Amino acid sequence: MTVSQQLVLIFAFGSAAAFCEAAASDDGPNHLVHSFGSFIQRYGRQYSADTKEYELRRNIYEKALQQVQHQNSQPDRLWNAAVNHLTDRTEAELSQLRGLRVVAGAGKKPGVIGAHNNGQFLAQMRSDVLPDEKSWAHLTSVQQDVDQGGCGSCWAIATSMALQSNAEIYGVNRTFSAQELVDCVPNPHNCGGSGGCQGATVELGMNWIMAQGLDTDTGTPYQGTDGACKKQSTSLVSMTDDHHGNLEDMIAIGFHAAKKEKSPTADFRLIGWERLPENEYEPLIRAVAQKGPVAVSVGAGGWSGYGNGIFNGCEKDSEIDHAVTLVGYGIDKESKQKYWRIKNSWGNSWGEGGDIRLLREDGKVHCGTDNQPKVGTGCDGGPATVPVCGMCGILYDAVVPHFEKAK
Repeated sequence: MTVSQQLVLIFAFGSAAAFCEAAASDDGPNHLVHSFGSFIQRYGRQYSADTKEYELRRNIYEKALQQVQHQNSQPDRLWNAAVNHLTDRTEAELSQLRGLRVVAGAGKKPGVIGAHNNGQFLAQMRSDVLPDEKSWAHLTSVQQDVDQGGCGSCWAIATSMALQSNAEIYGVNRTFSAQELVDCVPNPHNCGGSGGCQGATVELGMNWIMAQGLDTDTGTPYQGTDGACKKQSTSLVSMTDDHHGNLEDMIAIGFHAAKKEKSPTADFRLIGWERLPENEYEPLIRAVAQKGPVAVSVGAGGWSGYGNGIFNGCEKDSEIDHAVTLVGYGIDKESKQKYWRIKNSWGNSWGEGGDIRLLREDGKVHCGTDNQPKVGTGCDGGPATVPVCGMCGILYDAVVPHFEKAK
């Protein structure tokens, strides 16, 4: 086994306690562990001195520490960096942790399954006045400690989190298994990766749920590894009715309804899901304010060292590579800056109790290009570039589940 293979195994299967341990201490959320030796002790690492692994990790740590100190020395900064359980990770490991390549370019076509039908919020709520702040952080589902580990399952966890939080709002007392999505969702076009722990998309996950339903966390608990699907194998073409067989239809902007008869989602009252228009501010903020948490895709390449505050560290040209759950928005009382609040899947020891706040700009102020969609966002045969808007590209790709109200 090579050193690099050993490092991957250590990252994926190392001590769960060490991986989840808090980055902060009693000294506050920006407490820094200045020496590599104290970092090893604090996070329970098992690196042996005078080995290639030790030297590799120490070099990574020291460079990251310099970056933390540089960020925190900026007098007008909006966010603070911090040493945490990711500070000694290689870029390859962090990329695996993000583990998303979003469906790009094929979603321009309106949804063929009743896109913007009456009864969906985009068709009936545009005139409503929005509150200045909205938070779903009080939900039990949002407060849970979610850690994807070394599996690139952010897409599955974002799907599960969006489902569970919206279900809670609608009085559906149920969990939704991210592991079953990892095990079962087909990905023949390599959208978001090659499937499972190697990446997929929320859209593919939602289409599979429409066809197959979804187990609970108790029935299929999260393992953080690729497993065998317990349900009958389902191809992309046959996932539901014939209108779901085409990839463009499956990921189209608009409302995607569940089957009218014998829907596998009827027992938990999921009536469909909606992909919001790409790179538009108003539909996203209205979805959060008037429906509930939203699964969104972002460029999270600079997030690993985030401690607290309002993150504004993404360039306009962002590579979309991570799926998370948008759980609110507001205005910071001290800086008066607007922000989006996001629930991440790197454990509640990371960031602000597992959350990050991104700078929120009205309209399309922060727009750029994803210049590597095949690396970061593309399916096979996708476009060479795609436009992305919002801090870290947050406006580019968003999915909302729709539940039926209790009768």
